[in-house]
Parts: sequence; structure tokens; C-alpha cells
Amino acid sequence: MVVREIEDNILNRITDFILPRSVVDLLNTTIFTNSWIWLNYWSFVHLFAGVGFYFLFPGGLWAWVIINVVFEIIEFILSFGGHPLFVEEAIDIVWDLIWSIGGFLLTRWIIGFFKQGKL
Repeated sequence: MVVREIEDNILNRITDFILPRSVVDLLNTTIFTNSWIWLNYWSFVHLFAGVGFYFLFPGGLWAWVIINVVFEIIEFILSFGGHPLFVEEAIDIVWDLIWSIGGFLLTRWIIGFFKQGKL
């Protein structure tokens, strides 16, 4: 029990240093949710991460998918520590993947139109 409390305390200090709780609370604000859709401000972070990854690695779709799946698994495991940065529901994990991979694919689609002269 003492070791877990120390680990939780260290994890909390590290995450609070990287991303202050006030920012985490804002990003965790739910914009819209129902039984099959989850939209919060993290959704935009994931979307733009996908856009950014496309510009860095335009041919790296499968690398991006693997990175996202691994990240979400790690985030799910860290959620057992109870820090608000990592607390997730299953539907939110699915939508994080959709937004992030969707940002990559949407950017690839738009850039493809520009390259073909259709936009």
C-alpha cells in the first residue's frame, strides 16, 4: 500500500508538471456525448495530432495507427492510478483513435485533392 501511494504521488507530480491540472480539466470538458459518440476538447488535440503526423510522415499511416493503439493501451493502464489526465472510458478511447487517425486521413485526402488540382 505504501509503495502504491508513493508511485501515485510520483506519477501525479510528473503529470502535473507536464500538463497542469487546470489544462487537463479544460481538455476533459465534455462537449457532446451520447451512447456512441464522445466529444471533448481532447478530440481536437487528437485530430490535430493526426494532421501534424501526416505533415511529418506522409506515408506513415500504419505507423500512426500503431502509435495510437499503443498510446491508448498505455493510457488505459495508467488510468488505474486515478489521475484525471489518464481517466478514460472505453468509448472515449475508441473516439481518440477515430479522431487521431481521422485527422491523418482527412489531411491526406485534402492534400491529394490539391495535388490533383481539384481544389
